[in-house]
Amino acid sequence: MEESVQVENNEDSIEKSRSVEKNKIQNETITTELHFELLKQYAWLSSAIIGAVVILIQLKVLTFGSKVYIPLGCFCFSILNSLIAQDYIVESLTKGKTIYDISKKVYILRNLSIFGLGLGVGLLANSFI
Repeated sequence: MEESVQVENNEDSIEKSRSVEKNKIQNETITTELHFELLKQYAWLSSAIIGAVVILIQLKVLTFGSKVYIPLGCFCFSILNSLIAQDYIVESLTKGKTIYDISKKVYILRNLSIFGLGLGVGLLANSFI
């Protein structure tokens, strides 16, 4: 009787172990996809703002001068960091690493990207004041 209880407990623990491993793999996949999508959104938003700046220049709301160069550079910096981070994620996954292994570098690149975007928006808004 004691052996049958022990066998059932072992089977339960094996099943729980499989379930935990399956959840870990699913969480890793979702986390990777979310990082990639977030970086894609940063690049898209920076590109959209660059397009808006071009339209504002054509409408002569903004003058194409030194007040516009720096924000455009910040947006380009944001796009570049987003693309570098996306490429790094793909390359690392190709080499067999997990998103948890590369999370620190992706975190730094992601924050640099949002910093460039925020700085560009702030400097651009300052040119209207």
